[in-house]
Amino acid sequence: MKLPSRPTIDPITAVLAGTVVVLALAFALLLDSTTPEPVGTETSITDVTELAEQRRLTEGEVLDYDHIILVTTTRGAELWAGLPANGSSNEALQTTFAEAGVPLRFDPQSGKQARRLIVQVLLPVLILVLLFTLLARLTQRGADDVGRFSRWRKRRVLEPAAPTTFADVAGAPTAVAELQELCDLLREPERYAALHARAPRGALLVGPPGTGKTLLARATAGEAGANFFSVSGAEFVESLVGVGAARIRDLFAQAREAAPAIVFIDELDAVGRKRGAGVGQGNDEREQTLNQLLVEIDGFDAGGGIVVLAATNRPDILDPALMRPGRFDRQVTVDAPDVHGRTQILSLYLKGRPIGEDVEAAAIASLCPGFTGAELENVVNEAALLAGRHRRDAIAEADLEEAIERVMSGPRATAHRLTTDELRSIATHEASHAVVARALGGEGTRRLSIVARGRRLGAAAIVHADRERLVLRQSDLQRQLATTMAGTAGERLAFGELSTAVHDDLHAATALARSMVTSYGMSDLGPITIGERSTEVFLGASLQELGGVGQTTLDTIDAQTRRIVERAEEIATAALREHWAVVQDVAGRLASSETLGEDELAELLAPIPLPAAP
Repeated sequence: MKLPSRPTIDPITAVLAGTVVVLALAFALLLDSTTPEPVGTETSITDVTELAEQRRLTEGEVLDYDHIILVTTTRGAELWAGLPANGSSNEALQTTFAEAGVPLRFDPQSGKQARRLIVQVLLPVLILVLLFTLLARLTQRGADDVGRFSRWRKRRVLEPAAPTTFADVAGAPTAVAELQELCDLLREPERYAALHARAPRGALLVGPPGTGKTLLARATAGEAGANFFSVSGAEFVESLVGVGAARIRDLFAQAREAAPAIVFIDELDAVGRKRGAGVGQGNDEREQTLNQLLVEIDGFDAGGGIVVLAATNRPDILDPALMRPGRFDRQVTVDAPDVHGRTQILSLYLKGRPIGEDVEAAAIASLCPGFTGAELENVVNEAALLAGRHRRDAIAEADLEEAIERVMSGPRATAHRLTTDELRSIATHEASHAVVARALGGEGTRRLSIVARGRRLGAAAIVHADRERLVLRQSDLQRQLATTMAGTAGERLAFGELSTAVHDDLHAATALARSMVTSYGMSDLGPITIGERSTEVFLGASLQELGGVGQTTLDTIDAQTRRIVERAEEIATAALREHWAVVQDVAGRLASSETLGEDELAELLAPIPLPAAP
């Protein structure tokens, strides 16, 4: 692995730094040589004069530049005293020493005077000048480093060798059709310019995680033969003020140079969140970055060969200025695929892999309603890993079914073995789901299992006929509720009390019933909605706007939710009482074999007649 190279220092900066260090050391060493170095004991000039008058001195020396006098007594003691800097005492000393017959010398110290001028004046000035020059160069280098830091680091430009195209996309025909027009605009802008049509400046891909928004953006770039600039919205938000805006300017400058190009901003909500929301009414750096993004998108010329694509799974929190025509002109919804889309996606991922003769993409797709493209890819990969673990040459249908269970609930839990009572309780619970589903709506149950996975102790793979529908009636939701509450009803009938296994069922049933009351108007409260999700986000969580709702209404919502759930359990209980013998047969077989497939369940549930068509 190639390690990143360290930043190098230019030669001039290195020479300056070395010179400053050398001069600083020379200053420290030479400074002592310029200071006075008196010998002996310090005394006063008065004492020196008295000793000279008493003829108790043998000699004296005046150091003119240091302004001190050195004397030696008749006893051999060495003394020194300071003199006035103006030299006013020199003449009096010379007279006193002459009258006493004591020799007195005067040393002008001319060499030391020049040395002190160099060391104490010129050298510090030179050090300061060089130091300021060095700091100026380092500051300029730091500014250059900040400039490089604020530039967008180009992460990927699509090469034409093996581009991703719409042939690599499945399960999203509407999104492909919308993006195909953007490709035409990039390939043949003159055709639309002749009609005076303004090219869309951007398209926003909206959908839950894993639905293929990034793949669609790459395919659009590959289909159009354009350069592809991919960046995450979080890369623009930095702690340094102005860095995000600078990176956006640099990104779009590179895109203009590489036109035709597609700029793809993933997780747009990281930088495009509504301004003025949250604590402190927003973040100045993020808002400055958003403002720069708005300016850059506005700066595109029609037919300029640049299209901005962005992806988010939270369009409700985006700033309205981003969503207006002229910026992100189009919103392309990329939702979880239906059964036909899942079949196409599975066929695409299974293509080129060794698969068994019993594998049918359509049959596997029907077992995983609601799965996104990423989850389907994970299913195929897990199936391949399972086939390799069992040393098979091809992926079998059993591997794909087990992979679906692993993706939904995790691998089998082997840390705890269930007791006989636990197996019987869970088997009755799951069997009740299958019986009520058959008795009420004719939904097919693909599999029943009491194999513990993760925190789930059992599972009933019930394929609801309503799952692929976009519009559901109240009767459809009531049937789903009764099927969900079937496990709870079965435990009450069999054991007279509930177990902790009903937790997930009660949670799902309560959520659905509350939605029927507060969102769909399917209760005695009438056709109104209460507690719609707010568009504001506070500390990452969506607020529930309950302004104007009184406590009486809230109590009524709770009462209506309880009534709907209890009614669903009553319906399930009635169906179970009517077909209790089938429940016991299914539960007994399930407790012994742990898993029942579709064929075995069809045989066991055959005594239950299908309900008449409405």
